Amino acid sequence: MWQQEVTLTSDYDFEGVRTRLLNDSLQQESADALRIPIRIDEMPWIGQIRADDRRTIVLAGDGPKQPMVDAMRRRFRLDESNPALELKRTTLAPIVETFGAERLVLDVDPFTALIRSIIHQQINLSFARVLTDRVFRTFGTTIDGVVFPPTQAELAGASEEQLRALQLSGRKVDYLLRAATANLDFEQLRQAEDAVIAEQLIALKGVGPWTVQNVLMFGYGRRDLFPASDIGILRAFERLNGVRPTVNEAIVLAEQFAPYRSHAAYLLWRSIE
Repeated sequence: MWQQEVTLTSDYDFEGVRTRLLNDSLQQESADALRIPIRIDEMPWIGQIRADDRRTIVLAGDGPKQPMVDAMRRRFRLDESNPALELKRTTLAPIVETFGAERLVLDVDPFTALIRSIIHQQINLSFARVLTDRVFRTFGTTIDGVVFPPTQAELAGASEEQLRALQLSGRKVDYLLRAATANLDFEQLRQAEDAVIAEQLIALKGVGPWTVQNVLMFGYGRRDLFPASDIGILRAFERLNGVRPTVNEAIVLAEQFAPYRSHAAYLLWRSIE
């Protein structure tokens, strides 16, 4: 197994990131390292990431080194400056004090972010996680205990009956199958502008602004998205300011966080977890 050390220029609270990710039953770890599913040219490999200290991250794996290193650096935002350093000058300063050295870690890939967001639509978080676990384990691939979420082709091969058996509603079954069979190259869209990606996604049945924003944030790592209608965001503003804003008021409140509204949203979510 190869290993590579990454030295950062600012503090990275890997323990906070690790704790949050381990709330997901699909996330596996070995000793103090998170085990990460990575696909390189459609082949599944398992990477590992741990922190020796707040400025030293260690990556490891047993597959093609550079592509795996690139994938983990991108997903864990190791090559980006910490947006919280700018946000500490806003009304988020108290939250930055607690969670500011964390990063908004990306999902496994953009398609995974999409199907996760569809599953999470309009149901409570605990049941959404149960359903996500069932879909990923049933239609994805498990290697040495690490679950690789289903690819488009794998999910497209599912039947309505198989998905319904997992307790998904008929509507969500329809949305998931339409997403899986859509003529979209989610990896190729990495190079597109936000508006182009949004236009492609919103054309899919069952995909609205909230889902688009989540995919742009967690699938593509775009920096300046803010899901103002998210109930968690509104609750976090209420805890921070003493009053729950309307959606329009939340949009106005978030203007001070530009151009780092995605990270601001992450910090607000963290403040109520």
